[in-house]
Amino acid sequence: MSLELAILGFLSEHPRSGYDLKTRCFDDQVRPFWTADQAQIYRTLERLTEARSVAFTRRRQTGKPDRKVYEITQSGLDLLAGQLPMTLQLAPVRDTFLVQLYFSARLGDAAIATMVAERRSMHQERLNDLRRRSLELSRDHAQNEREHALRQAALAGAIASERAAIDWLDDLHESVADGLLPAALPAPPGVQSPLFGPSHA
Repeated sequence: MSLELAILGFLSEHPRSGYDLKTRCFDDQVRPFWTADQAQIYRTLERLTEARSVAFTRRRQTGKPDRKVYEITQSGLDLLAGQLPMTLQLAPVRDTFLVQLYFSARLGDAAIATMVAERRSMHQERLNDLRRRSLELSRDHAQNEREHALRQAALAGAIASERAAIDWLDDLHESVADGLLPAALPAPPGVQSPLFGPSHA
């Protein structure tokens, strides 16, 4: 539903091709909130076309296949208007880093500190990107004021999430650096690794 919602939202602004939806919309505008690959976008466009929520026209290109340009129909506008105010369930949490941390009792402190530092770097990079996007949006005076305010609010939510993650990682790193974790569990029998064991804490 969320991918359909995003595609209908973008098409409600003006007609776009599937390639434009991928590059100019998902990869650029809403990457902090939602990602989609080209195949997912085209499959969703096919479903929306079959449901008559969108329609397309073919535009000829010199030396290239015809370009399909999609536009939202009245049925699609009605669907979008119905979906926007819906209360959606929270997305399932699937965080590989938290699973790694959960089972890291045999790792020494140095290995855990490296994991945390690398994760923090990723969140910092994402936070920097969000702040850049927010600044660019603040300079875009062509947008409707209400649209501008709501898009800034969405970016502010993403920024708050990244800042919270960085604060948590900083606290965790400090605990590890100060030696506050209990001693690491011994390596499993027959396993030798410089990452395991309290001797590398």
